[in-house]
Amino acid sequence: MTITIPGFGELELLDHAPEGVACWNTSVDGTSVSVLAEEPATADDLDLPFIASVLRDRDRLLATARDAVADHLRDHPGYEPDAVDEPEFTFHPGRDWLVRFAECRVPGFTELGLVVVFDGVDVVGVDDLTDVDLADESDESDH
Repeated sequence: MTITIPGFGELELLDHAPEGVACWNTSVDGTSVSVLAEEPATADDLDLPFIASVLRDRDRLLATARDAVADHLRDHPGYEPDAVDEPEFTFHPGRDWLVRFAECRVPGFTELGLVVVFDGVDVVGVDDLTDVDLADESDESDH
């Protein structure tokens, strides 16, 4: 199954996504883009024109995400303006989406990076993912 993001082409469904999750990936000008639909949602629930509008405006929205990270980390020891990199855009049904900075060069943060959550074009939160316990997740996947 493919989905088409207007102006950005077709994305093929990945065959190695977790059970109950449909996932499509692509890259736009070097930025990873993922589109996810978790059951009971389907590809029909995705707002592909909205996703296209975000991708067309990605430079401005990426700058907005970087500003949100700066506001979140400004007083953290070791923070520098270029401390985050490798942005990844992730979309779900509806207009909530996120930018995850996969690389975070700030002491005390995990390899998961930082996530900036958007509702439409507005930032609604920043999650530094420090409360995610990777050991718990790997234990759960063993069951």
